[in-house]
Amino acid sequence: MHSLHSCQSAFREAIFSGSESSENALLPMLLEPDAVALRRLSAYRNSIIGNLSAALRSCYPVVARIVGMPFFNEAARRFILAVPSESGDLNEYGETFGDFLAGYPHAAGLAYLPDVTRLEWLVQQVFHAREAPAADLAVLTQIPEDRYGDLCFSVTPACARMDSSWPLADIWRVNQDAFDGDMAIDFSRGAQVLILRRRGLVYVEALAAAEAVLLDVLATRQPLAVATDRAMAVDAGFDLGAALYKFVGQGLLWRAQIADDSNSHRRQTTPVP
Repeated sequence: MHSLHSCQSAFREAIFSGSESSENALLPMLLEPDAVALRRLSAYRNSIIGNLSAALRSCYPVVARIVGMPFFNEAARRFILAVPSESGDLNEYGETFGDFLAGYPHAAGLAYLPDVTRLEWLVQQVFHAREAPAADLAVLTQIPEDRYGDLCFSVTPACARMDSSWPLADIWRVNQDAFDGDMAIDFSRGAQVLILRRRGLVYVEALAAAEAVLLDVLATRQPLAVATDRAMAVDAGFDLGAALYKFVGQGLLWRAQIADDSNSHRRQTTPVP
């Protein structure tokens, strides 16, 4: 008598390794002729790989567009066999596809591809992220100017940030179905990327280096004075007011409050617009 755990382990190994030895180890556990069992095992394997491949294609359309479907399908097949799903929710499958592609020899000529893959994963996460509560920025009109540096902000959950050595925002933009402009991309420069959902659509855009630093620090709920100092260390001419106006207008910053006095970093900053 075989335990349920041993049967499940043998079945999983036979499905995802596809080796003759793993299939032979499973056959004594099945109550049907070997030939029938092997046919059913093959059908089940094809079904699983087909479903997971479809999930990957749905999650990574830009990657598929860049490499073409034959290349993508074979890479997806090899990834699926190497990294079986750990969840019954297909939306949770494929997070490490970028890491897989980074070591996939057939993608070695596309050094930017792993980061494009990681970007697309974040796009999916942002698309499915929860909505932020209703905006509460009333404190911006109520505090004295000498307390601006003590402001802390809450950043919408429907956003993500990523830095890359590659111009990801441009790569993303030219590989959208509706794009019909200039396809030229300067691959010599990197990018600080913001992924943001607005009104049900996900946008990918490049940020200036100081903007990215400001947003990253604010996202950790540190006071505005700290975030401003770090942003201006990157760019001494950084326009704080313009950046805050932009972030509020985009719905990135949905709540503002004054830091506790014990955590206060008193410093006069550019007035909040």
